[in-house]
Amino acid sequence: MEKYVNIMLDKGFKTVFGVKQVAIDFINAVLEGERQVKDLTYIDKEIQPEVIEQRTVIFDFLCEDVDGAKFIVEMQNCPQRYFFNRGFYYLCRTVSRQGETGDDWKYDLRPVYGIYLLNFSLPESTHWRTDVIMANEATGKAFGEVKLKQIYLSFDRFNLSKEECKSPLESSMYILKNMNIFDMSPFKEENEAFKRLLNVANLAALTPRERAIYDENLKNYRDWRATLEYAAEEAEEKGMKRGLEKGLEKGLQKGMEEGLEKGLEKGKAEGLAEGQRLIAINLKKQGIDIEIIAQCTGLSVEEIDKL
Repeated sequence: MEKYVNIMLDKGFKTVFGVKQVAIDFINAVLEGERQVKDLTYIDKEIQPEVIEQRTVIFDFLCEDVDGAKFIVEMQNCPQRYFFNRGFYYLCRTVSRQGETGDDWKYDLRPVYGIYLLNFSLPESTHWRTDVIMANEATGKAFGEVKLKQIYLSFDRFNLSKEECKSPLESSMYILKNMNIFDMSPFKEENEAFKRLLNVANLAALTPRERAIYDENLKNYRDWRATLEYAAEEAEEKGMKRGLEKGLEKGLQKGMEEGLEKGLEKGKAEGLAEGQRLIAINLKKQGIDIEIIAQCTGLSVEEIDKL
């Protein structure tokens, strides 16, 4: 029985999308009816800051097609407080990088697409796919030719069965979300793109060194999930306790019902904040990079350093 990588892991994601034809297949599935990519070139995924005080931008994958369009493809496991702003900033830096000096350049910008695979739900959306473009506010239609587009694909909201998948993207999402738990290989014989994807994702195809890195990623991922779940449960318990205590105090003054409700709300908020700090402390003990901890908890690097 074949076993496949978990796309949520850094090594699993890069094993799959580091293969050019697999990346082309997936991008074409995402942009079906809008753009057809014939070839890709992986380019330097690190954009150095224009001045020393600015942030260096690093992508999971940054590639370019033969027409000069750029594609950022990333996997994001946990929500961040400013996740949309972060993605928008990355795209804008990629657009600005196209600028050329001299009087002859006429702002001939090539499109930039950000494709983000999410292991969580976007609060702004109720669907598993969300496309964000510049649009005319009055009509809702794209403003001019689309030059910048963000596409968010949420595994958390994707719940189609194999039989319900009709489009190439739906089938690809089903495979990517579930392939690490497959007992057999769905779609593999139906489409060359799916066959390529599953062949690349096969654990047996990894070298011993690649498998060692993957296994270490898997251990860290499981530890992180366990820590996150424990911290969330502990935060909720503390929040409920504090909320009840404060609610009872206020209830003596302004009525039990009103005080309990407000106390619960404030207590939950304080408990969740405490939970984020507990998560950060536990992740630090495991030696996980502070920048990654900051992305996962929403805390600043300075706050984490003090813990």
